[in-house]
Amino acid sequence: MEHDIRKLWNTKEDAKTEIPKNHRADFLHKLEHQNKKQKGFRGNTILKIAAAVAIVLVSAFFYLNANTTIEKTPLQIQLAAIENEYLTNIDKEWQGFIEVAKDTVLVKKYKIKMRDFDKDYQKITKALEKSPNNINVLEALINNLQRRLELVKNIKEHIKELNQKNTSNETIYL
Repeated sequence: MEHDIRKLWNTKEDAKTEIPKNHRADFLHKLEHQNKKQKGFRGNTILKIAAAVAIVLVSAFFYLNANTTIEKTPLQIQLAAIENEYLTNIDKEWQGFIEVAKDTVLVKKYKIKMRDFDKDYQKITKALEKSPNNINVLEALINNLQRRLELVKNIKEHIKELNQKNTSNETIYL
């Protein structure tokens, strides 16, 4: 069954078939029609992509909104009030300490201690977010705030005593 391919194409039957006169026009018409289909496909694809992006954005918006509107329990509200009160008192006492303190080395030393307390506070706050009803974590948070406030108050009192001794010594020597 072996054949020479060149001989198959040299048959006269193929030469007898003629192309219709409007073949070129039909071909161009079909080509234009195909191009229109492809352009429509691109437009539809862009619309589909835009719709998918819109759906993702709307879903993300509702998801984020749902997570941020979590209602706080009465315990969490009370804890937030206590935290706020302690933090304002700590800040007020610290500012008073800085006004009274004249020794920059002492200020730096206690600033480092306060940063350590603040790092512990941040860790405890993260633990509290994970388990908000854990009494041990709540006690640790309040204890941290109390120690910070006591530290600042003690420092401030110590500075006042030192300043009073210095002024009393000056009056004695004069």
